[in-house]
Amino acid sequence: MIQSEPAGRAVLRRRGVLIVDQGGRGGVSDYIRFLASALADLGIPVTIATADDHLYPHLPGVRIEGVFGYIRGHSPAARLVRRVGLGRPANGLRFMWSLPRLVALSRRHALTHSHGWETPSIGVIATLLLRASGAVVVYTAHNTFERGPRRLDSARILPALTRRTIVHTEADRARVSRPPAVIPHGHYGALADDAPPADPDAARAALGLPADAPVVLLFGVLRPDKGLVDLLDAAAAAPEWHVLIAGEDHGGLEGAAHRLAVPRLAERVTVLEGFQPMDDVARLFAAADLVALPYRQASQSGALHLAYGFRRPVVAYPVGGLVEAVIPGVTGLLCRDTSPDALASALREAGTLGRSELRRLGEEGRRWARENFDWGQIAASTEAVYLSALLGRPVTTAGDGIPADADPGPSAGTPHVRR
Repeated sequence: MIQSEPAGRAVLRRRGVLIVDQGGRGGVSDYIRFLASALADLGIPVTIATADDHLYPHLPGVRIEGVFGYIRGHSPAARLVRRVGLGRPANGLRFMWSLPRLVALSRRHALTHSHGWETPSIGVIATLLLRASGAVVVYTAHNTFERGPRRLDSARILPALTRRTIVHTEADRARVSRPPAVIPHGHYGALADDAPPADPDAARAALGLPADAPVVLLFGVLRPDKGLVDLLDAAAAAPEWHVLIAGEDHGGLEGAAHRLAVPRLAERVTVLEGFQPMDDVARLFAAADLVALPYRQASQSGALHLAYGFRRPVVAYPVGGLVEAVIPGVTGLLCRDTSPDALASALREAGTLGRSELRRLGEEGRRWARENFDWGQIAASTEAVYLSALLGRPVTTAGDGIPADADPGPSAGTPHVRR
């Protein structure tokens, strides 16, 4: 075992870190893109093990390895496999086939950092195999709850199998089985800046939205727990608002079908189903006046950070880590509770503010996010966790690698970034 911090840091910079991103696209991949770049800026070589059809751009100092294969339905044969219900088992078999290569990659690095798995069961298998091969594994729980009927609870099982666990909010601290490091989700200002500029009026025209009505956007993977039904019910009680829904459907649209069939509401709703490339994402946020996060449960939200990056305020239910990332009256609005009535009230309040005031809140949200969710700080805190895992002991002081403005938090020995 490494005996000293200088030796641990030297090994980390010589052998580097393997970051595992199974999907290769979407919110977790966006997060990993910026974390990997910030770690590389610290002099830590990074390899990302990801999908062979990943959407990562070139990242200086970062190597991308296509390890995981998918049947995504992009070819006639793949669509047939998915249509007959074999897509999930086929992808599971392809994942198992990829594990020897993942283990081989892990053994060439000082540390392996996983960011969750498509399903908890395969995550447990992969983590056990990595540990059996001698890997030092750090796990980031981007969410500390399971969506849908799951028999395995990742937040309880994976922290027990890995050397260190990272969560993004104080609300997540008690939801994992071992004391975690609390490191906030980084801002997405650069992601927004990389997208082509989009004029709000032109974006509304291109999307067929009314020019004068306020527009509220619900963006991201459309799952039932994302509150789509609540938003539609709230919009029915706040008829001045037009609702824009965009993202890949994972049951959310099916659950809202009965609301979408109501003619008076349907004429005020625009739905764009499917994965949205960043060029289209920029147009969506440009067209919106407000971004809705009516989540029934939440750790953090990539959609929230995209909203701040694109200078749009948010309206959110007061749950989980959203309470820590939404400043009422400064970066958006928090509903009084988790109900359509409370969301309708917040929409009416936002409507009275007017477009210019909502734009001002959006500008403030971007400024606040850049100040409080800096990737350089996040990378430094993540390196401290890596050293803690390699050394086999908690990191508790600035001399042990925590930045000077960090606070150990209520659980001794767990790094925590002050916000």
